[in-house]
Amino acid sequence: MKPEKVNILGKEYKIEYVNNPAEVDLYRRESLWGQIDYWTRTIRIYDNGRQDEDIWHTIFHEVLHGIASSLNLRLEKNENHDELDLLALAFVDVFFRNEWIKL
Repeated sequence: MKPEKVNILGKEYKIEYVNNPAEVDLYRRESLWGQIDYWTRTIRIYDNGRQDEDIWHTIFHEVLHGIASSLNLRLEKNENHDELDLLALAFVDVFFRNEWIKL
């Protein structure tokens, strides 16, 4: 089951799944796995048959961007992007290992 929306610190974001990685980027300039748009409160995720674990990793990654933005954390800067992605990977691992998310 893939979520259709997520509430991030009181702000509801719609989650859209697209079949082309170029459709993820709001400006269609690059191919992406996922992107959060704070203006429209939309998260776009590249799906097209990707494994559930990979999709959830991308969802958590974008949710962490939303949390960081809402709390004015410094995780938004490029030098910290890898750390944010590792946190997303760890959350997905914990949720799957503990069967809080089931395939």
